[in-house]
Amino acid sequence: MKLTAHLDELPASDAAAFRALVERLRRVPDREPSAGLAGRILAAVDAERGRRRRAPAPWWGLAAAALLVAALSLFSVYRQGPSCGAPAADGLAWLAAAQEPDGTWSPGKHGGSEAYRPALTALSALALARGTEGRYAAHLARACAALAALQTADGAFGGHGRERLYNHALTTFALATLYSGQPALKPVLERAVAFSRTRQTAAGGWDYEPRSEGNAALTAWQVRALACAGRQGFEGAAVPLRKGLRWLRGSTREDGSVAYHRESFTRSDSLTALAAYTLITAGDAFPGLPELGRHAAGTLSAAAAPEKGADCYRDYVKALAFESAGSGAQAEAVRRQMVARQKAGDRDQWQSVGGRLYTTALTRLAAR
Repeated sequence: MKLTAHLDELPASDAAAFRALVERLRRVPDREPSAGLAGRILAAVDAERGRRRRAPAPWWGLAAAALLVAALSLFSVYRQGPSCGAPAADGLAWLAAAQEPDGTWSPGKHGGSEAYRPALTALSALALARGTEGRYAAHLARACAALAALQTADGAFGGHGRERLYNHALTTFALATLYSGQPALKPVLERAVAFSRTRQTAAGGWDYEPRSEGNAALTAWQVRALACAGRQGFEGAAVPLRKGLRWLRGSTREDGSVAYHRESFTRSDSLTALAAYTLITAGDAFPGLPELGRHAAGTLSAAAAPEKGADCYRDYVKALAFESAGSGAQAEAVRRQMVARQKAGDRDQWQSVGGRLYTTALTRLAAR
């Protein structure tokens, strides 16, 4: 049900009142409705009708109940986001409606952490960019302007500690991806690339912690951002890109797996998939790197692992890795599992980071 689809057909005062109601509902803290709520509503309506001396029209109780159920449905839609398993187009419509007046997206309003507002704004904007026929051009322009406004003097995009470099990597990637339609971003990206260069380790990686050579997750995102910036003509991206790709190549083992740190021995499907996709797409100009990425992607399984639970990030990067390696059938299998987990209502591993914004944006970005 698209509750906002016909607002323009209402009188201006009614439309404004409706939007004000929606905004109030968004600010209400998340609460799970108790079991049997709808039944209790209907029972209360029947009891009230029985206490009245003069029975009202027979449809009164049903109308009142319908009104209450509709109000609860409205609350659910705007607090929780798109229904699980909603079509991608509906997910984009919800993302567009969830954009804040300042152009950002607020993860705190949708079950996530406000520390990652720049990163979640970046992912949401990238998802909307997948919309057709420039439908969300105005939303994208506002998002890019908002992200540019978040940039600090040193070129980063906000936050402290670990979230600062996470925000920076994803935001730089998003702005580099959207740059062709937003030429005013040139000085912003120049500063962003310069910051990435200054935070690169001597070994060629990036990490959240000092005295580290790098970690695979952050390094892969930085490499993706630099590769995209390089394709857009930012010459300052060339050297750190080559060093970053060299670091990823050295961190990929003979069995195709990629661990978080080079000295780690545990295997991570998320990191292997992300590194595989990055080596294939960002390393396409370097002999041997795409082949290494396809080897890593070939060690992954498209089969679901129920014991590991829902993980939209893992599924997103696995779909990308399979698609880039030429395994479209495996990529589609992962996408179907991704949607099935959402339909089942499985709590996502990364819910506390970005909530519904994260799952909706990554599901759309994983789609073909």
